[in-house]
Amino acid sequence: MKLVEELFFKYTVVEEKLVPYGFVKNNEIYSYNQQIHNKDFELRVKIENGNIDAKLFDTEFNDEYALINVDTSGGYIASLKEECSAVLTDIRDKCFKLEYFAFAQTNRIAELFKEKYGSIPEEIKFGGSYMKIFRNNESRKWIAIVMYTKKNKITGTSEEKVEILALNFKNEALDHNEPGLYHPYKNKNKNWVSIIMDDSLTDEEIMKYVEISYKYSLT
Repeated sequence: MKLVEELFFKYTVVEEKLVPYGFVKNNEIYSYNQQIHNKDFELRVKIENGNIDAKLFDTEFNDEYALINVDTSGGYIASLKEECSAVLTDIRDKCFKLEYFAFAQTNRIAELFKEKYGSIPEEIKFGGSYMKIFRNNESRKWIAIVMYTKKNKITGTSEEKVEILALNFKNEALDHNEPGLYHPYKNKNKNWVSIIMDDSLTDEEIMKYVEISYKYSLT
């Protein structure tokens, strides 16, 4: 359901809040059903491995109502979307927490930035789009940049959206063809390299690379 993607972007589940809210746990899957629109429809919400999904069903025929995913600005479908949105928003506000970033690894790295350097992400507008940066608190120079973009802008393949951590290396690591490091975003600044935050590299490996960028932020 498109509403899920919109409403839960950058939110992560707090599992201990699900059962008290009304979710039923079966193995590692949490389920929650709520009837809407005079009980003509039932919204079925499922959370598995931290990922949330929701589908709307016609209660009379027990068929999924796929039209809920159609873009519309008014009428019957819009009223259903509004009711679904109200249910999902309540779940989000009571059982989820807002994170700095969309990807789990990026959020873990953000915590490590805070612990080690006392730096928290700051949102800026750059080149017509928004991104987040980590600064050296003393020099105010950038240590890292986080961008949410299509993977093909880094690898040349895949329309998948990913988060990218860009670090100032002055090319010292690229000269050794280090795995997991990519050429600078759009090749505009040869001093910066990019890491896709998909757990291809461990948090420990990434923080070793962050230390290189931090070193350059001191001068």
